[in-house]
Amino acid sequence: MNNIKYWMHLFVLYIIQLMILDNMQFHSYICINIYILAILLLPYHYKKTPILLLGFLFGLIIDLANNTMGIHAAATTFIAYLRPRLLLMIYNRDQIDNIQGAKKVNSFNWFFKYILFLTFAFNIVLIMAEAFTFDNIAITLLRIVCSTVASCFFMVLYYFIALKKKQD
Repeated sequence: MNNIKYWMHLFVLYIIQLMILDNMQFHSYICINIYILAILLLPYHYKKTPILLLGFLFGLIIDLANNTMGIHAAATTFIAYLRPRLLLMIYNRDQIDNIQGAKKVNSFNWFFKYILFLTFAFNIVLIMAEAFTFDNIAITLLRIVCSTVASCFFMVLYYFIALKKKQD
């Protein structure tokens, strides 16, 4: 994916996130965040520091729009930190050099596991920082699981509508 297409997808993801998903109410159990797909689709060859800075910036934009005091910035920086390590655990160095982000991976099964793991990590940090307590831990864990499932559903939907079609 070239830079112009990537930034267009980023803009679309933020419009969907800020205009639609942030205004939908699902009680307090589900929080859908698809903008993190922008971090997951970054090409692998980017250095670690720019990815961390982009992760922080992407989360900071959502924090400023939603007035959430830095929890999105912390969570997106965390998954930006985990992303290269997860890719190194899954593939060896020769295979990674051929990957240009998760979009170029031919296996949907691999892509789904990749977004599921990083979305789960994102939601753990986000929802635990939001709750900031271990009281009612069962409800907090339910929120993490429900938010992860809903976010992954919408990310896979976006993948098939906007990304997969253009790739073929």
